[in-house]
Amino acid sequence: MNQNQAQLEWRQGQPYASQYDDVYFSSDNGLEETEYVFLKHNQLAIRWQQLDSDVFTIAETGFGTGLNFLCAWQLWRQNAPEGARLHFVSTEKFPLTQADLAKALSLWLNLKSLSEALLEQYLNIREGFHRLVFDDGRVT
Repeated sequence: MNQNQAQLEWRQGQPYASQYDDVYFSSDNGLEETEYVFLKHNQLAIRWQQLDSDVFTIAETGFGTGLNFLCAWQLWRQNAPEGARLHFVSTEKFPLTQADLAKALSLWLNLKSLSEALLEQYLNIREGFHRLVFDDGRVT
């Protein structure tokens, strides 16, 4: 294991970062938390429905399990104008291994196809820059 990869514990099926004594998402309902805190508070659906440019960029610190990315991608598909592109930029000091990411994302069945697409490209993630391309370049 790469020394810069996240060192996880699994507590009741939930990923836990023991190094920081922190959870990756709420054990009650992490998906609802992401939808409320990230999507709704940033008014992304409304902003994308009214998008007047062809590119929208989101930047976040802490990719974690990718839940924000996957939820944003799903909402983008539902609300963005045809031909518009989402550029999602994220940093992560301690990326999850592909196996840990797969285990964490398996909790969200409604994101299964998006999770699988992410996992196909989430190979040998290490220090440096990685550009992943989805939906024929509509999401990067």
